[in-house]
Amino acid sequence: MRYFWLLSSFYVFLLIISSCTSDVLPEPVILPCDGETPTYEADVRDIIERSCAYSGCHLGGAPGIYDSYLGLISDLESGLFRQRVIDVRDDATIGMPPNYAPQDRPEDLTEEELIIITCWLDAGFPEQ
Repeated sequence: MRYFWLLSSFYVFLLIISSCTSDVLPEPVILPCDGETPTYEADVRDIIERSCAYSGCHLGGAPGIYDSYLGLISDLESGLFRQRVIDVRDDATIGMPPNYAPQDRPEDLTEEELIIITCWLDAGFPEQ
């Protein structure tokens, strides 16, 4: 009987130890915008100049002149910029930048650029 209790106690001890060592906490989910507020001048302007504001597009040709923050403001306030750059970005024709962009211009924004633009829009598109 003594061996039974000793063996049972040992089994319970092993069960407790093994269950505690296999506990794994999930990785915390970090939202891309946590603690950071991109601004037009510091973060977004280069993306716009490289992807949107060039001859034949939003520097003459397409509606909107994106050579400055003021040139973007009406499309930002109306939601058109978010719609075209974020919401329908995968549409080859109306998603921005479009798939027919010149070879020296990107047809898509990188994941990092999309995060910057999204955080900027969510923060109310601050200029500085």
